[in-house]
Amino acid sequence: MAETSRRAARGRMGLVTVDQVLSSASNLLVLLWTAHALAPIDFGRFSLVFLIYSFAQGAVVRSLVSWTVMAHPEDARQRPRAVLGTAVVLSLAAGLLCLAAGAALVPLDNPVAVPLLVVGAVLPLLSVQDVGRYLAFAQGRPSRAIVLDTLWLLLVVAAFGALAWSGTVSLTGIVLAWGVAGAVAGLWVFVQHGVPRRREVTLTWLRGRWHFSWRSLVAASSSATVALVGALLVALISGPLAVAAVRAALLLERPSTTVQTAVATSAGADIARERSDNAGLLAHQRRALLVALAVAAVNFAVLMVLPDAVGRLVLGNVWDLVEPLLLVVSLRVLAMAAQSGVRAALMGRRQIGVVMVLDIVGTALSIVGLVVGAALGDGEGALWGALVGLSLTVVGWWAALVRHLREGDTYPTDVLDADESDPEADPQRLS
Repeated sequence: MAETSRRAARGRMGLVTVDQVLSSASNLLVLLWTAHALAPIDFGRFSLVFLIYSFAQGAVVRSLVSWTVMAHPEDARQRPRAVLGTAVVLSLAAGLLCLAAGAALVPLDNPVAVPLLVVGAVLPLLSVQDVGRYLAFAQGRPSRAIVLDTLWLLLVVAAFGALAWSGTVSLTGIVLAWGVAGAVAGLWVFVQHGVPRRREVTLTWLRGRWHFSWRSLVAASSSATVALVGALLVALISGPLAVAAVRAALLLERPSTTVQTAVATSAGADIARERSDNAGLLAHQRRALLVALAVAAVNFAVLMVLPDAVGRLVLGNVWDLVEPLLLVVSLRVLAMAAQSGVRAALMGRRQIGVVMVLDIVGTALSIVGLVVGAALGDGEGALWGALVGLSLTVVGWWAALVRHLREGDTYPTDVLDADESDPEADPQRLS
């Protein structure tokens, strides 16, 4: 029985990894094509727009909805439309903020104004697409997530092909092609789970999980702040070219970080769904760690011997900015792999208070490192400073996991777990 459970967990991890590869491929395709098609300064601008989207969608909707439903998989089974309804409300609010920011920049003739307007318009459906993926993970049905991300990838390829054929490649055109493709893929979530009813397009579900979700928001906002605020400060200190160098260099981490995210997500979902004891938790976390370290070692080796010709083929005009950063990027890959699965394991155990504190501390360390490093050495200095902050944070995550294991098995309950009279908790009421 135990062996069957382990095989099932490995199978789910494999499917989640496939999905994360597809999800990352869509974004990576956009970033690489942009690096080739646009001048380096426009690539830096695109990176800023993409980071704003990531902050609005990842730090808000993913933290409040996606990670919360991952830690409470019973909600994915019993009330998926209520989860989606909450995502719609939150993403509409985030989209309006992006629209307002873009509108404010239009009179200034800022190059990122129109791309921001596009992001604000499509953000609700992009967020629904992402929440649909996490619903699939929480239900133990990652094949549904694969469908969503395969659809987005195919649509992006078709849209970019149309741009290239028409000769209308521009910063705005790339954002529009990518965003509309993701929005269409997001519509398929409603095919999988149904369209939320009017009474479900509220924050009712979120209020029931607020004990967990607000801490998740603070934790994720802290993590996303490193990327967004760090990039903005680097732009102010060293200019858009330094941003382009840092963001392009981080693309070289993507093979490793994609797998790390996949195995960690799978581990966290399995721990929450199975309510694993300490031995089970360590088995899931160890599996995630070993896979992440193996991929990080390969990533490190490839970056250390990457020829200039291949680098230019991959990154185009930005390669000359990235080449001096290969060593620090390789070390960052190993540092991130060293903590793989630890945060997800704590999230699976609903230890959101500890996660929140560590994310805040890690944010402070990374931003200080980025800013001090940028002041001393532009893009290269920013990455070395961020590496120092990351290394200290890795130590903190492991200390937190060891402490939690010594304190015993804990799966805290919250409002909806304890209140069986909640009408949203009755699956018969959803019909």
